[in-house]
Amino acid sequence: MKIRGFLIILILAVVVVYLLYFGKLGKKSQIVEMTDRLAQAKVDLTKVNMAEFEKAVLAFVSSEGRPPEDIKELQRSRILVTGAVDAWGNFIKYEKLSDTSFKITSAGKDGAFSTADDIVITD
Repeated sequence: MKIRGFLIILILAVVVVYLLYFGKLGKKSQIVEMTDRLAQAKVDLTKVNMAEFEKAVLAFVSSEGRPPEDIKELQRSRILVTGAVDAWGNFIKYEKLSDTSFKITSAGKDGAFSTADDIVITD
C-alpha cells in the first residue's frame, strides 16, 4: 500500500515537472517569435523612413534638376526639416553618387555601415 502511494506521488511529480518544463518551452518559443517580429517591424519601419527620405530627395531633384550634394543642402531647402533616423535611432546616410543618382543607407541593427544588415536604396 505504501509503495502504491509512493508510485502515485512519483508519477504526479513527473507529470508536474513535465508540464512545467514543456510549458516554459512553449513560452520561450513565443518570446523568440515575438522578438523576431519586433526585429522585422524595425526593418519595415526603417524602410518606410527611407522611402520618405527618398521622396524628399526626389522632390529636391524635381525642383533643382540634380540630387543634393549632402543632407544639409536638403535640409536648407526645407524639403527635409529634420535628419532621417532608422528604427534603431541611428541617422540614415545619404550619398550623392553622380549628377543623376544617389544612395540612402541605414546601418541596420548593428549600427555599423558596410555590414550585412545594412538597408540600402539606390536611385
